[in-house]
Amino acid sequence: MPTPSRVKSTAIAWFLGSLTLLSSPSVAAESNVAASLLSEAASVTPGVPFHAGIRMRMRPGWHVYWKNPGDSGLPPKITWSLPGGFSAGPIEWPVPERFQDEMLMSYGYAGEVILPVEMIPPATIDADSVTISGALQWLECQDVCLPGAATVRFSLPVSTQKTAPGPDAAALAAARSKVPGPPSGWSLSAEAGPRTIALAFDPPSGLTPRSAYLFVDQPLVTEHAAPQGFGRSRDGYRLTLQPAANASGNPARLSGVLWVEGRGSKSAAIRVDVPVAGGDPDPASAPPNPRKWPLAATVGVVAIAGLGLLLLKRRARPTSTRT
Repeated sequence: MPTPSRVKSTAIAWFLGSLTLLSSPSVAAESNVAASLLSEAASVTPGVPFHAGIRMRMRPGWHVYWKNPGDSGLPPKITWSLPGGFSAGPIEWPVPERFQDEMLMSYGYAGEVILPVEMIPPATIDADSVTISGALQWLECQDVCLPGAATVRFSLPVSTQKTAPGPDAAALAAARSKVPGPPSGWSLSAEAGPRTIALAFDPPSGLTPRSAYLFVDQPLVTEHAAPQGFGRSRDGYRLTLQPAANASGNPARLSGVLWVEGRGSKSAAIRVDVPVAGGDPDPASAPPNPRKWPLAATVGVVAIAGLGLLLLKRRARPTSTRT
């Protein structure tokens, strides 16, 4: 199971990094994150979808964020510039890591991540080659947080023959294997009350959980830094989360990624999206001393960083599809 990593991204560091951004928008610190665009295919066949991959390689100690960054951060965004008739699917997010300090829990990626995106060519292409490009923006953090931006692209020949794997096909296949799958064979249900949000689950045979974690993908649902409870139940297993202090009420649905570490070397990651029944479930046992972060500080930090990325967006205004 991905375990928490200790980082020093405090509110002060965020504030100073954002001030640097606002005073000098050209400081994108691309040297901390190298971005490129990969293709699993060696050529494009009209009407045959294939996957591209946004590869981000981080310097040691630096990280970028998942689609729900948790208590702080902003996810990568890309604005595509595609040939006529092409379309791009959404980013397929691999299971993230957890980055935790004394008061914040964030979700993201360190080292290297490849974000797969499906490309759908039209049925006819009136060209010998095509170029896929996108304007990528991200927030990178270590002791400070800085915006990053890069234009990524590749060009491929057009062929009517069966598409052959390209040199990056293995890397794309490995990245797609880290994307959570559907909950086939799983039993899932959720209940929420004033004390806790509970996810009950029963995995397929052959997987005996010994720990689990739910990466919630929506804001204002849970206190990300509070430890999640885990234990056996009469019909399987239970995972409990502390409701967000500023939530308006029980969530209508509970969605995200459930990571389960099983006995031996078995583990699983599945997509979760279930309705939430009202009630008053008991919290499962969890490590003591849940960490809390004031809402006002979190909102202020994210607002400053968001304003900085808005400045970057206004500098390069590419057109087309945003993922």
